[in-house]
Order: sequence, then C-alpha cells, then structure tokens
Amino acid sequence: MTATEFSSIIKQATSPLKGSLPTIKTYQLSVKKRFDGMTILDFYSQAMPSISSEIWKEKIISGNLTVEGKSVKTNHIVKAGQITKHTSQPLIEPNINANIELIKWHNDFIVLNKPAPLPIHPSGRFEHNTLSEILKTAFPEEDFKLVHRIDANTTGIVVVARNKETANNLITQFKNQTVKKKYLALVEGIIQTNTFILNESISKEITVSGGRKVNKDGEIASTTCSVLKKYPKKNQTLLTVTPHSGRTNQIRIHLANRGFPIVGDIGYKDKTYFEKNPLTYNEDCLFLHAWKIYFSHKNTTQTFIADIPDKFEIGSIS
Repeated sequence: MTATEFSSIIKQATSPLKGSLPTIKTYQLSVKKRFDGMTILDFYSQAMPSISSEIWKEKIISGNLTVEGKSVKTNHIVKAGQITKHTSQPLIEPNINANIELIKWHNDFIVLNKPAPLPIHPSGRFEHNTLSEILKTAFPEEDFKLVHRIDANTTGIVVVARNKETANNLITQFKNQTVKKKYLALVEGIIQTNTFILNESISKEITVSGGRKVNKDGEIASTTCSVLKKYPKKNQTLLTVTPHSGRTNQIRIHLANRGFPIVGDIGYKDKTYFEKNPLTYNEDCLFLHAWKIYFSHKNTTQTFIADIPDKFEIGSIS
C-alpha cells in the first residue's frame, strides 16, 4: 500500500470523526485503598476535583452514579476495590488531528507518523477519536495490534503489528529494552552541558489528570539527552533524547524536573495545571517528536525516521 492510498482510506474513515457525534458515555471508577471508608460523595469530590461536588451529589441522588451496580445515598461508605459507574449527558469528544501518515506498510507490521493531538488508545474523554479506533474503522479486515504507545500530544513514530507473532516479538523487544528510540525535544532554557543523563524514578501512582510524578520510591527511569542546537534569542535548546525505559511521560517529567520543561508542556511546567485540567492538550502545542526507531525483525535491523513537524522550524537534520 502506498502512502497516498493509506491517507485516502484514513480520510474516508474520519469524515466525520465518530467521536464528533454526540454520545452518552458510561464511566467506571474503582475505589483505591486511600479512599476506603469515605462517603461516595467525598470519594468523587477528591478523586475528581475538577468537577463540582454539586454535580456528583446530583448524580448520586438521581441514581446516575452507582456502586457495584446499585443506587446509593450521598453518605454511602465505599470500600477499596468496589466499582462505581456513572453516565454522561450526550457528549462530543475533543477534536483530534487525524492526518496520520504511513511510513512503511510491511507484510508483518506498519510504521506510522502520528500527528497531535491524537491519543493511541481509548481513555478518559476519548473513546472513538483515537489512533486504534481510527485504524479499526479504516481497515476492518486487518488484525492490527499496537505494541507500544506515545503520548497524545507527542508526534512521531508508532509501530503497529499486523499479526500475533510479530506483536509478541515486538512487545518482547520493547520489554527487554532492545528497541532503540530517539526523540527530538525543544526545551525552555539554554543547556550548557552537551550530553547529560536523567535518572529520577517515576511514581507508579497516577495523578488526578492521569500523569505521573518523580518519586524516589517509584520505578527506575533513565533518559540520555544531547544538545543539538541552541537558540539564545528564544532561550530554548533543541535536544535529541533517548529513553532507556518506557515510563509514562518519562521524557516530559525528567526534563521538567531538571528545570528544562518541553516547550508547550504547560502541565509539567506548572505543577498546579493538571489539578484542574486534563493530561491531553487540545492543541498541537508540545514540542516532542518520536523521531527515529530501531528494532529487529526476522534477524534484520529495521530503521525508520518520521519527518520532523514544521512547527520545529529546523528543516531536515541527520
């Protein structure tokens, strides 16, 4: 399949986007240990602070918010492990960028250049407007298996297996960290050191917005950064970044924690932002690009490069 043919099929599948049609959604939230013994109203007010407690109160009273499938009162005590559910008014999902580009169509896998914003999998506010759902709609005869992910606001390379054997092989390579990935990141500040390594551990615990934090008791994470170009007038530095582990938001967290947040990454620069805002930005504002990838397939090293987005304004580099 050619890139032109692929783009045409994607365009047909996303005109209109399924998520652009008003849909009633059901949300499920399990009770974590730290919420054990709270009232259902306090649980939701603390777990979802960006939404008014009055809204949760109304849902509970109307029977729209249930615990283990049963209606409860606002003073109902929840227990760790219980499943709560509630439904929404007809909603339209946030808009996304569906200009997905084909880099390689192989008998066993495809390689894509993902635009932003575009989540990989359904989660939170996104059910249909995701890469996986778009591919299912566009290619119903295919058995695509997404073997890794990048953030909704990160552009660049995504590898998708076309069969179970290839998927298992690639997943093993990602797990064993034998897949090599290189990113481009434009960060705030002028970095003097040509090459540096970031080793801060990242928490397993998910924040309210779905992000992560640096935590000494978290999972070990390592990121190597090299300065590619400096922009003194803009107070910015362009880096090539190689993650040696695959923690959620790893590159974004490591750079922000070192005092060099990625340009456009409002939430990891301002620690209060994600308290009342979602993890996925509505605009293509994040200057982080999954640029190159190297993996093995049938004893051959596969190398792919995703064109750099115009927003970087740096042209082609090697």
